[in-house]
Amino acid sequence: MRPTRIVCHCGTPARPESLPTATAKVYRQGVSVARRARRGVSLALLLALPVLPCVDACTTIDPGPNFVVPDEVFDADFYYCHVEPNLIIAYKCGPGDPSKGDPPNSCHFSSAVSGMELLDHPAIDCGGGDVPLDPTQVGTGSPAETDLDSVSLEMSRDYTNAPLYIRPSGTSHPRQIFAANDATIVQLLSEWAAK
Repeated sequence: MRPTRIVCHCGTPARPESLPTATAKVYRQGVSVARRARRGVSLALLLALPVLPCVDACTTIDPGPNFVVPDEVFDADFYYCHVEPNLIIAYKCGPGDPSKGDPPNSCHFSSAVSGMELLDHPAIDCGGGDVPLDPTQVGTGSPAETDLDSVSLEMSRDYTNAPLYIRPSGTSHPRQIFAANDATIVQLLSEWAAK
């Protein structure tokens, strides 16, 4: 008898199984009870085999050799015209705030800070609107674009779980920069997360 290919309901092939071929009856001496019990268990397991390989067959996915988790892309114009001026610059995330005891350039402009490194650059002119007026200020390789990349890594679509929100609101940060219930920051980050 040829092996039978078993295919699970999700399409994953199980290992081939074969059933014993029918043979002519021959006289045998009595088979012990223990041996009959083992054969009964073996037969029960054999009958269960077509079902068992399918139980876990679809629980894993092979992502392939070049699996990459894509970076979230947040709206750059919204960052330049709203997030950077109203959070990064307003709360002095780069240089620190000497009036609150921060030594000069001790915060995110400092090379000593390992997360969200920022570069000092002139303010981006959006003319009060939602798009930078001078594209050369935010071009590839510009300090503003570098800052966008750095800040975006700390952002999440669920802004309440984003390090950009959690850390400066008092968790694992040298000092609290804003309150977790700061309506301006909540509005700003929730809008950016949706863009």
